[in-house]
Amino acid sequence: MKFLKNLFFLFFITFTAAGQEINVDAVMSDIKREVENGNYDKALSLIEPLHKKFPQDEDIIIYTGRIYSWKKDYTTAIQILTPIADRTNPNTDALLAIINTYFWSEQFDTTILYCDKYLAVDPNSIDVKIIKAKSLERLNRDKEASAILETIAVTENSTLAITGLRTLIGRKAKNAIAVSYLNISTSSPGQAPLHYGYVEYSHKFSTSALVGRANIGHVNDDTQMLFEADYYKTFSKKNYLYVNAGVSTGQTIFPIARGGIEYYFIPHKKFDYALGLRFMHFENDNVTLLTGQFAYHIGTYTLAYRPFYDTSNALFSHVLSIQTTNEEKESLLRFELQYGSVPYLYLYNASIKPLNAYRVGLQYQQRLGNSFFVRPVLLYEYEEYLPNQYRNKFNVQVIVTKRF
Repeated sequence: MKFLKNLFFLFFITFTAAGQEINVDAVMSDIKREVENGNYDKALSLIEPLHKKFPQDEDIIIYTGRIYSWKKDYTTAIQILTPIADRTNPNTDALLAIINTYFWSEQFDTTILYCDKYLAVDPNSIDVKIIKAKSLERLNRDKEASAILETIAVTENSTLAITGLRTLIGRKAKNAIAVSYLNISTSSPGQAPLHYGYVEYSHKFSTSALVGRANIGHVNDDTQMLFEADYYKTFSKKNYLYVNAGVSTGQTIFPIARGGIEYYFIPHKKFDYALGLRFMHFENDNVTLLTGQFAYHIGTYTLAYRPFYDTSNALFSHVLSIQTTNEEKESLLRFELQYGSVPYLYLYNASIKPLNAYRVGLQYQQRLGNSFFVRPVLLYEYEEYLPNQYRNKFNVQVIVTKRF
């Protein structure tokens, strides 16, 4: 008889425990549904009775801490998670939760400490390595962040995060060197190709940048150079100013002197604007161009219109472009249409006449590795070389940039 009572009691306890487990699962399902809907206070009101009933259940404790961190109550989340994350044998789920909490609260030094603690248990965790690398980047410890990224085995899920982080680090580079070659050829009728190139060095400061450029042109067996500088200045509201000035060694291939200034306004919603002018001085003539830009952004695409007004000849030129960019890969694809008298790259010389051309162009930028960029440019023009007489003109340019 005693045996039967004990058996019945054991069966009752087991049945009760199973019932409680089912209830816990049902309540946790409701809690997660509230979390998915962003109802964090409701989720906390549901999980609090479970925590009181099962105070030692670490899964409930950790999920409570996560809810507070999602609610952005980081202080409470840390108080809940710290006891089981700081013990000698830490709960790895608690470590991961507190790592995210410290990272989201921008306490990056502490984030790194807990990442190291987690990696001591699981040294191959890609997610934790990426969080540690991000924290190092936020602290401008870019070399350490890059070193961690090199140890990560790239997977489909990690590729975007790694690429984006490498892009952030790369953009902090203060210096860049660029080399360009441009070939301009014509047909029907043709003439000897024109050759242009440049080498430039740029350096970024905290709110400005300075670019020095040496241009060389070879036209009709004559070679001349143009030395110029660009200056960019960013203001408090993110408006910025562009200034250009240059002088040449001759009078025919390049202007004797040229300059420019343009002010770019901070984007307003999906629109941005710019106003500026270009000036070129020749021995017997001067050219002044009024210009500006109006651009509309939608997703990764930018549709832009840039006019030029030649004040000397009272002529308009029009440039319409559409460009798409990939911020993580730092790549771009640009399609351009133009009608008017302004030559490509403003390559005015002493023989340029105010004749029109129809142009269509394509350019593409590709990053190679972390610091090299290649940009090929192809443009075709139907050029008016004499009044009402047209020919084919081909512009082929390659620009290679190294930043460091």
